Amino acid sequence: MLAQPLSDGFQRLYCDATVFEGFSAFHPISFSRVLPFQAQDPVMDDQRLIDAEVAHLASRNDDTRRDVVEAYRQCGLLADEDAANLKSVIDYFDANFFELMGEVYANAGMFICALRWYRECIAVLETPGPNPDLDGDGIYASVGYCLYGLGLFAEATAWTKSCIGPRPTADAVCEALIDYEAQLAGGRLLAIERATGRTRYTVSAFDPAQASQTFARLKPALSEVAPVKEIYIDWVSSEAPPPEIQPGGYPFKVERDGGDLPRHKMNLLFATCAQADALIGSGRTAEAKQLLLEAAILEPEAGFVRDRIKALD
Repeated sequence: MLAQPLSDGFQRLYCDATVFEGFSAFHPISFSRVLPFQAQDPVMDDQRLIDAEVAHLASRNDDTRRDVVEAYRQCGLLADEDAANLKSVIDYFDANFFELMGEVYANAGMFICALRWYRECIAVLETPGPNPDLDGDGIYASVGYCLYGLGLFAEATAWTKSCIGPRPTADAVCEALIDYEAQLAGGRLLAIERATGRTRYTVSAFDPAQASQTFARLKPALSEVAPVKEIYIDWVSSEAPPPEIQPGGYPFKVERDGGDLPRHKMNLLFATCAQADALIGSGRTAEAKQLLLEAAILEPEAGFVRDRIKALD
């Protein structure tokens, strides 16, 4: 039970289960466990804030957006400087203001409240019509982060797998094939750059000119794994300096991606590990290991996943 009852206004805005039913038509994952609020869930039950948000939900315009920003400032959800900056560009926002509302709550650890506003974004994204000014992939990744933050690991895993589809597995197989060829040539896979439908791999070798000839043999195998992707391989000398973008503790290979795949991968790795830990705690070790092996295929460089697998061997 919560320490004190939630106000009627808060309950109407945030505790309506119908808001979370059918959360996404594209990714039909059940959100039934999101509600009710638990004792550990932080909330901001302030009448000024609720009134501003209800008004904006009813009428999306610059004035109601300014009122929401001011309420966030007064409640301590936004710093004075950030609130002033947002007000100065308020005419830039439309449906993407719901995304900002979700981010404000997610940053405060109020994940159920964040999901309530991400739901408004997704409703716009999944409505047929002109393409809205919304970062679709980013919003879907933020939902996965909120589910993980709520401890709903099974939902976070299922949601993120649905969002990213089969692409990561195909990418992992392509990388393994290319890295194998690189090792035969006395080098290694150095970096990956992705954009829509295209991937470029930077690979080192003792003799780059000779190694590049293997691409003719490698291309059919890569095309079978990823038939709709354009793949390019840049062979460089083994003595060449490493790529300028360093991982800096990021548990992935050096990877420059044109989208939100790294965020999805991070959500999936952490949610999978947490779900595996829960399975281990209930004695379902074989299921836990299978989940961890899937995560290891997705990102072989994630040491914390390999460590968990070794502990189960």
